[in-house]
Amino acid sequence: MFNHLTKPVVQYNQEKVDPYVTRLVEWIDQEIKNEVVYDFAFIGVPLSKSSMSFSGAHLNPEAFRQLWGGFTTYNIDNDIDLAALKSVDLGNVKMHITDIKQCHNNIEEALKEVKQQFKKTTLITIGGDHSITYPIIKGLKDDTKAKIGLIHFDAHLDVRDTSFGGRFNGTPVRSLIETETVKGDHIVSIGIRDFANSKAYRDYALEEGITIYTANQVYERGIAPILEESVAALKDKCDEIYVTYDMDVMDQAYVPGAPAIGPGGLNPQDIFYTAAELGKLEEVTGIDIVCNDPSKDFRDVTARVALHIFLNFAKGYYIRKHSAQ
Repeated sequence: MFNHLTKPVVQYNQEKVDPYVTRLVEWIDQEIKNEVVYDFAFIGVPLSKSSMSFSGAHLNPEAFRQLWGGFTTYNIDNDIDLAALKSVDLGNVKMHITDIKQCHNNIEEALKEVKQQFKKTTLITIGGDHSITYPIIKGLKDDTKAKIGLIHFDAHLDVRDTSFGGRFNGTPVRSLIETETVKGDHIVSIGIRDFANSKAYRDYALEEGITIYTANQVYERGIAPILEESVAALKDKCDEIYVTYDMDVMDQAYVPGAPAIGPGGLNPQDIFYTAAELGKLEEVTGIDIVCNDPSKDFRDVTARVALHIFLNFAKGYYIRKHSAQ
């Protein structure tokens, strides 16, 4: 059905073991069902050759899927069950064994293909390193021609000069700007951390119009007003909003599998809050979650946090969808 997607390495037993409990693995279809309008479609991108440091992030899509048997669809705080929504796993983007540019082209084409068929579906892409955000958004833009705004959760600005090594995991934001896929003043970066960036790249980001909120500003002001400001600014300028979560935006205590961990990052509850709030917005048409290396993770801690970013996003989506009915 899709030229640039392949089945996941492992597919999971979807048999119901308890009639009173719905596990994620029972909820997420592993084959597309005709006539179903899906709320969410998962796409794995097993790419980490484009990481500037060693990373096993290509293993993350399968680590993410393996947790589906351990969590349920029920949100007790809001008394809602995600099982009322529809979701499907479309598999992984095909990767070339050595050619990073070809891998990026495959990602772009895969997202374009998927969006053409699933126009009303929110796409959930699981990386992989952060280089994948550039071809994802480029593929979405090629299909819709919309003005896309980007909310970028990261410890790093990701605007490294592409002259030094091409398009890799330190360049997705700069790549979007250089190719005029997303305008600089349509980008908000949240959680940028001390001693993880350079003055030259900060200056470049500000010159291009990127709005920067540091991790310390989040601690001082709180995440809620910063997210509200970010959304309001992008709604005024853009047709759609895309969201990217780099796991290293959080403190190293919470995400031992993030390749570029460091102290002073955000906490999971703040990140979960943003995901739930962004899920409530019809302008948000896709998210990606990147930069977990399962080979460095401890008891799947980082993968579990990544999964809960999606679950909180889905919670917000459910609230929006059902409040409109």
